[in-house]
Amino acid sequence: MSEARSSGSQRSSVVQIGSQIGNKLSFVQPISVSLRLLRAFVAVSRERNVRRAAAVLYVSQPSLSQDIRRLEHQVGVPIFVRGSQGMLLTTAGEELFRNVETALALIDRGVEQARRVAATSKACLLLAFSPSVGNRLIPGLIPLLEQRLPSLIVDEREVDTGEVGPGVRDRRFDIGFAHCPTPESGLVTTLLLEEQMCAAVASSHRVASEPALHLAELNDLDLLLWPRDTAPDYYDRILAICHHAGVEPRVVQGARRALMRSYLLSEGRGFCPLPASTSVLRVPGVTFVPVQDEGSVIPLMSIRREDDQRPEILAVEEIARDLSTLLLRAS
Repeated sequence: MSEARSSGSQRSSVVQIGSQIGNKLSFVQPISVSLRLLRAFVAVSRERNVRRAAAVLYVSQPSLSQDIRRLEHQVGVPIFVRGSQGMLLTTAGEELFRNVETALALIDRGVEQARRVAATSKACLLLAFSPSVGNRLIPGLIPLLEQRLPSLIVDEREVDTGEVGPGVRDRRFDIGFAHCPTPESGLVTTLLLEEQMCAAVASSHRVASEPALHLAELNDLDLLLWPRDTAPDYYDRILAICHHAGVEPRVVQGARRALMRSYLLSEGRGFCPLPASTSVLRVPGVTFVPVQDEGSVIPLMSIRREDDQRPEILAVEEIARDLSTLLLRAS
């Protein structure tokens, strides 16, 4: 998006930064900041260097430095610390960066969707899903949406489990699907399916050839999980299932996506509980065995904003619910 330099155009390309940003930046009155200054701020924040940021933006270094000084003056607090390590954000600057980055993403998305709608006369919907949901639900859902909602353009994005809810909340996505999302104010979560759990183990492990297993049979293995802060409710759910089954394994922190370190599984160094739909994957040296302990299910949820009652959102949610019911019967 280009920003004209005339006063009229500049007024039209203005983002209103509210009277408070988090608990750190406070203003008596809203201020008007041009998109050009905000994009300059984001570029310098990412590059930590004015020269590199200027190259990214295709502007001169003196011009960019002037823009940053102008932004700091308008915000009213220091947002950068200049030093030998480059341009580092202050605590206030970090808070500003998080909000501005989200705001710019929303603006760019709005412009992109407006152009697409104008070109096609169709409504656009941005759908987010976590990796495990991409194994069965999403491959079945997308063609169904194309058949039943032909006037809707669906743009799907795979993100980490813990990013689905916040992305919908912040309006980066219209609807999301994830296992065990963390409840948040302003969001509606709808249960689509209680999905049975399986355990990913080394194909050489004694239980790999069994039709199903109890978690107690894996007492000799470490539990491989993602960092808790990436999906806390999902993480806690797995531990609760293990505890209920009488298993207290040593937790080994893996990558943000469990199977990224599948070598730990194939080498027999650990096991990883996953939704049963994961078993459609083919991972060398790893076998997925159904877990038969009572209560070993993982809820699959749809997520939308409470204030978003657009018919197309509700229709997508209903189609996803119907498909989940069919998948449950087929399993």
